[in-house]
Amino acid sequence: MARTNCFILSKLLSTLLLVGCRLPLFSQTYNSVVISEIMADPTPVVGLPDAEYLELHNTTSQAISLRGWRLNIGETVTLLPDSVLAPGGFIILCARPRVALLAPLGRVVGVTPFSLANAGASLVLRNSRGTLVHAVAYRDSWWPADRRGGGYALEMVDSANPCAEAPNWKVATAPAGGTPGQVNSVRAANPDTRPPRAERTEIVGDSQINVYFDERLDSLASTRSGTYELKGRGIRRVTIETPAFRVLSLFLDAPLVAGQRYELTIRNISDCTGNTLREATFTLGLPVKADSGDVVLNEILYDPRTGGVEFVEIYNRTSNYISLRNWAVGNIRNGVPATFRILSTSDLLLAPNDFVAFSTRSETLLAHYPTEKKRTLVEVPSLPAFTNGSGGVVLRDAAGKVFDVFEYDDRFHSPLLTATKGVSLERIYPERRGNDPQNWQSAASVVGYATPGYPNSQGVGAAPADLFVVEPEAFTPDGDGIDDVATVRYVASGTNRLTTIRVFDAQGRLVRNLVQNQTLGTNGAVEWDGSDEQGNPVRMGYYLFLIDSFDSAGNQHHFKKRVVVVRR
Repeated sequence: MARTNCFILSKLLSTLLLVGCRLPLFSQTYNSVVISEIMADPTPVVGLPDAEYLELHNTTSQAISLRGWRLNIGETVTLLPDSVLAPGGFIILCARPRVALLAPLGRVVGVTPFSLANAGASLVLRNSRGTLVHAVAYRDSWWPADRRGGGYALEMVDSANPCAEAPNWKVATAPAGGTPGQVNSVRAANPDTRPPRAERTEIVGDSQINVYFDERLDSLASTRSGTYELKGRGIRRVTIETPAFRVLSLFLDAPLVAGQRYELTIRNISDCTGNTLREATFTLGLPVKADSGDVVLNEILYDPRTGGVEFVEIYNRTSNYISLRNWAVGNIRNGVPATFRILSTSDLLLAPNDFVAFSTRSETLLAHYPTEKKRTLVEVPSLPAFTNGSGGVVLRDAAGKVFDVFEYDDRFHSPLLTATKGVSLERIYPERRGNDPQNWQSAASVVGYATPGYPNSQGVGAAPADLFVVEPEAFTPDGDGIDDVATVRYVASGTNRLTTIRVFDAQGRLVRNLVQNQTLGTNGAVEWDGSDEQGNPVRMGYYLFLIDSFDSAGNQHHFKKRVVVVRR
């Protein structure tokens, strides 16, 4: 009876410290308590006290005792005092000397040591048994540029989606700059509905393969229910990195052999929310030492659009796997290499004839430059600052040997562009000298003005003749998944072309403007779904693609291609 009464009291008075009554431990499961607000830089103050703080939120319907819990801030471990977190309630954590400042805002608990780095840190919350409850690794890039000066907190958007990191955090919109001890000002539904994406692989030694994912995984489902197949080798054990849960390590039953290519297939990998990646395949092999010219600079965005990020892309010109461990990218100041940033401290593999783009926020590149093509994006803590207008980028290996240099200038962009903000410069010929202004061109408009992590829109090998092909020549836009669109595939003999593609019916009437004065690049495709300018299905019959293009020198090119729309 005493235990029952104690339970009732804990439910009704869970915000009070109960004397003489030991509370049972409830719901100490993963994400039962989340770090829901981060004030790392309170100065200059906006409306809150000058105090760093974290906010803990109980996501369950039961009181939770924090007795024996630990908070890791980077490498620093802090023991939380004996306290109770009410159902759905909040606790503010701060340094002990700051308790009085924050006390009017809610329930405050002072801890020692307590210090939050402005640039970012890994925050890990564990219960009394050492079990991980919640973790988040924030970065200063999560604050928009106009809020990085201090005084604004980061708030979790949707506590039902706590595994998400940057996409589920926003700067507080509250006038005070934060809402410690209260419901977050940015609270909204933000569900995770897509499966995790396997981004890349890495070989550790010759008997371990690491697979990197773009979001947190369900640790149990991924290690127990996921399946892994490596042709020619068995996988004896699978582990997952903690607390990030984004890297799976596969331990092999026999070493890999140099010079041999392997195919790895992974299936049924679930993220924290339960979305499942059904299958992904990688080719890999032991890396070899790169020679001069094997790896080159291939694309750079030095003047991103508002809210965007700079990126540098490199390309492996060989048929070998190359490790980028301790390779670095630098900028150029006054004509000489200046600041360098390491791209990877592990054996990041650059596959044969493959591309990889480095930025500080891969999620931003995905949003600003979407594509259905397979690509490789790698997020790094920082890149050297690339000046707008003109500057330079340098690529060097782990030994400090310079592999490529490109001194860029706004004048290298297409003269047909009215603005170049958010437009990357792409290398045209990988085999030609990198620091040649004639070997770089603005990315095509039809790809969104940049191609991070996949082949350039302006890249060519040998100069081909202009070619436009329609596939199939007869298509059935009925939504059955078979020949639903007509695809105009093209190969152009040069870069910097403005192109218009229009569709006319058999009577010569304009039906659809597919492309209007856009730079297409040197190869690619444009689709027509059999609808007119208003989105209505066209009638069955013959239609004509009229293709007109011209370059900056005024040279014009005209093509006509026929297609048949079939209705059942």
